Amino acid sequence: MIPAAIQHQFEFWSHIGQVGGYFHQYEGFSSLSPKDATWPSKIFNLKTHHIERLKGNIEGYKLTKSVAVAENEHIEALLKTQGFIPTSSVEAMTMKVQLKTVYTEYPEIEKVTDEIGAKTFAKIASEAFRYSIYNSTINPLIQNEKVQLFLGKYKGNYVSCGIVFQDSNGDSGLHMIGAKKEYRGLGLGKKMTEHLLSIALRNHSQYIHLVASKLGAPIYHKLGFQNRGYLKSYTI
Repeated sequence: MIPAAIQHQFEFWSHIGQVGGYFHQYEGFSSLSPKDATWPSKIFNLKTHHIERLKGNIEGYKLTKSVAVAENEHIEALLKTQGFIPTSSVEAMTMKVQLKTVYTEYPEIEKVTDEIGAKTFAKIASEAFRYSIYNSTINPLIQNEKVQLFLGKYKGNYVSCGIVFQDSNGDSGLHMIGAKKEYRGLGLGKKMTEHLLSIALRNHSQYIHLVASKLGAPIYHKLGFQNRGYLKSYTI
């Protein structure tokens, strides 16, 4: 069974793709194909019996070559048989909200409410994650009730970003937490995480999800998140 944290991630991708008009459902898998963008180009929700045809579908539909799957020996073996190679692995993590839990909200972290903020968010996220994120991908999310985007200031300048997404189960997820390279090591990511957790509490979520790199996972373990599996990426 796919862990809830990964199901949440797939729902997040589906939602932003539907809002932005670049979500496509094919037989056996879902795909995001934002125009001229590297994020969030992804194939996911892959069904096992469609893996043999996936390579042809990617070529035929001119789709992204990046495929995300929950850790699964059988599925991953089939992907490798078809020539796909692993590119990354992130930890899927979940935290159950405890009674009387409180997180700090920081006044220097602001919600994005207009296209100027969306442009700033796209710029910071692009620098933080080192791949292109365009305004056209972020703009449709500004007034969306399920998605909240945030920017963090340091000495008067916007330098960090983050997203909270509430899924159909009422769970909240933390996404795109990052800071410009030159501002790392100042605790800005920790502040953004705490602020987003406070927003998740406002959403009355019982569970909070995220995916984390090997480097970031220990930080979230200290906050009470627990490993629920791994989200693997493959390409061809």
